[in-house]
Amino acid sequence: MRKNIFNLAICAIFCGLAIVGGKLVIPAGPIPFTLQTAVCFLTGLLLGGRRALAAQGLYLLIGLAGLPVFAAGGGPAYVLQPSFGYLPGMVLAAALIGHLADRADPQRNGLKLFSALAINAAGLAVVYLCGTGYLYVLKNIVSGDSTGLVRILQIGMIPYLATDGLFALLTASVAPRLRRATRRYFLA
Repeated sequence: MRKNIFNLAICAIFCGLAIVGGKLVIPAGPIPFTLQTAVCFLTGLLLGGRRALAAQGLYLLIGLAGLPVFAAGGGPAYVLQPSFGYLPGMVLAAALIGHLADRADPQRNGLKLFSALAINAAGLAVVYLCGTGYLYVLKNIVSGDSTGLVRILQIGMIPYLATDGLFALLTASVAPRLRRATRRYFLA
């Protein structure tokens, strides 16, 4: 019973962090700069696959249900936003990051920096694949434009590589200590 309450509470806390990360916005064309990627990395690295999936999935469901938790609002119509594809990408990425982190460090003794960075890179690839793939479909099929793949990457990936790389490095550098510090809560 205590474990279930702990899982619910920790998922709610990280869902709240995702909301805050999504609201800290720097407008930059159709895809704004936010802290959501950093929260996604940290969620996966600290919570593990299932909890990370639950926390990020809850965030996505709350936003689609109509609460304005996303960078530009919320509700079912948000699926027509150019940035929407990154949100389900972050759900999948957090789950992948969490799964890989738990496989690399099952006893939470301290994930190696290089391992955490490689795991974050795999998660970032999932985010970009989902986000730019969705942007491509939205631009070319839904709206009827003919936007090439190179232009989609120029809009939805290239401007964000430096900041997302920095987020990957920062979260990878703090995660090993945080994983060790939270060991007794997650392995009890």
